[in-house]
Amino acid sequence: MNIKTCQYFLTLAEELNFTRASEILHVTQQSLSGSIHRLEEEYGVELFQRKPTLKLTPAGETMVFYARQILKNESRMQAAFADLSANCSGHLDLGMSRQRIQVFFPGIWERYHRLYPNISLNLHQSYTLKMADEIQNGKLDLFVGVDVPTASNLTVTPLASENICCLIHDRILREYLPESREQFLEKGHRQGLDITDLKDLPILLLSPDNRIRRVLDRAYESRGIMPKTVLEASDQSILYQLACEAQGAAFLPPMILFDRKTGRLSWPDDCHYFRMDQTFSKIDISLVTRNDLVLPHYANGMKKAIMQEFHSYTMAMRQISHFPT
Repeated sequence: MNIKTCQYFLTLAEELNFTRASEILHVTQQSLSGSIHRLEEEYGVELFQRKPTLKLTPAGETMVFYARQILKNESRMQAAFADLSANCSGHLDLGMSRQRIQVFFPGIWERYHRLYPNISLNLHQSYTLKMADEIQNGKLDLFVGVDVPTASNLTVTPLASENICCLIHDRILREYLPESREQFLEKGHRQGLDITDLKDLPILLLSPDNRIRRVLDRAYESRGIMPKTVLEASDQSILYQLACEAQGAAFLPPMILFDRKTGRLSWPDDCHYFRMDQTFSKIDISLVTRNDLVLPHYANGMKKAIMQEFHSYTMAMRQISHFPT
């Protein structure tokens, strides 16, 4: 079994669908089917049960284990050979969420590319649980995730901790909290806000599949409060825009504050930005790599660039002792 056949087999074993697997591999279904058939003939076993749905046979499950070992050893060999050359070329697969790509990747790339100009990078936009699966399947070399699940073969390096924040236009406070606006502002800037402080305000929420939304849902449920939701959206930029237009209060990550400090983002002077209670809104950001694989030195260079960028982020956030209005 050669490396290409190994990749074809593992992709089909993961997708269990010839159409999706062939699209991922950029080959025809006929070519993929022929490759699998030749593999079955070579070893004299049936790797997939075709009907009623495609699934692995016991022999196929065994093949998955050994095929992954083959690709793992191939990766180690490539890393070893790459490091023998001072002017090495190579390839990295890095995973990160869409918003963190937008905020952090330009700085990471600036730090990295000038030191490793011959390294090509494939940037995967995804969410933490999927990236945790992809690094195990060899699709990623490293990724940045939040609240990463532990595994014995993963090294999880802390990068930063964040608290969910809330952006509220002053017009909303004057309309819905005319008697208690001053007390609300004083508490918000002094110690942050709790979900109960927002129970009378119109709320702009992220969609239920978002990590921040799930944290908020648990907080609302624990306090027995039903939010006055006026809009749900999967795009945080939409919620940010509407909050700036006084359409409701929006829950957002503090990355937008970092964007504001660096001049990439601005909001009206009459918008208030508050940190939510740390007891329920803390999010841990980590860099994840495999500890059972030998990564080339240029992968360690990427790790260093990521850690430097997030250190700059942490320092910038610490300089903001009070969130601005």
